[in-house]
Amino acid sequence: MGEIFVFDHACFHTEEKKVLDDLTLTIPRGACFCFVGPSGAGKSSVVRLLNRLNIKTAGNIIFEGRPIESYDVQVLRHRIGFVFQHAAIFEGTVETNLRLALKYSEPMEESEIRSRMLESLKFVGLGEEDLTRNALKMSGGEQQRVGIARTLMQKPDVLCLDEPTASLDIENANTIVNTIKSLHKSHTIVMVNNHLNEVKEVATHVAMIDQGQLVEVASCDDFFNHPKRQRTQEFLYAYQRYRGAKE
Repeated sequence: MGEIFVFDHACFHTEEKKVLDDLTLTIPRGACFCFVGPSGAGKSSVVRLLNRLNIKTAGNIIFEGRPIESYDVQVLRHRIGFVFQHAAIFEGTVETNLRLALKYSEPMEESEIRSRMLESLKFVGLGEEDLTRNALKMSGGEQQRVGIARTLMQKPDVLCLDEPTASLDIENANTIVNTIKSLHKSHTIVMVNNHLNEVKEVATHVAMIDQGQLVEVASCDDFFNHPKRQRTQEFLYAYQRYRGAKE
């Protein structure tokens, strides 16, 4: 399988705080790698470092054997697609939104653009008939799928997802989870997700971040069934109690 990302003592500091400190881990190629942890722990900051939405302040981050700084930033962001918690949907049709992904790409034939649109929609469970729909009038779950499809238009090697189901109801969240399962067959996925029941469904590896530091990283099974660190055990116990109280 090999590794697609290596964090080597990576840090991300702002003037106010150490957001991430001395992060060292590897992300295997083909993994569905999930970051979990309490709110404000630095999880989203880790993922934003991968395509330089955040800029590390120390250490190294390696992508495909090369420091991420050695890539042209636009090339890097085409290869490492990013889907935000709330999809940025623009006025117009679904087709209009998908075409925006190619704004800074090399010119291509209209037939290739059409093929990409249909392929991207198919990945997220939408079809050709959706191209003419008003994107702003779609449901939250559909808009999130359009956001994923737009990212897929660039044919990324890696798909980064920042809490993709955070604002969705259970039915739409389940649809996105199934979409992630489908995408994982052909992409490396790096994701932040605070819903541990969803993480269990999709993740191959899980890393816990707390107060900007790596607490534990393990296979999904070991993380949930055989956590080694006391802080991980406390976090999982607190989540189980929270889930039990809500049910």
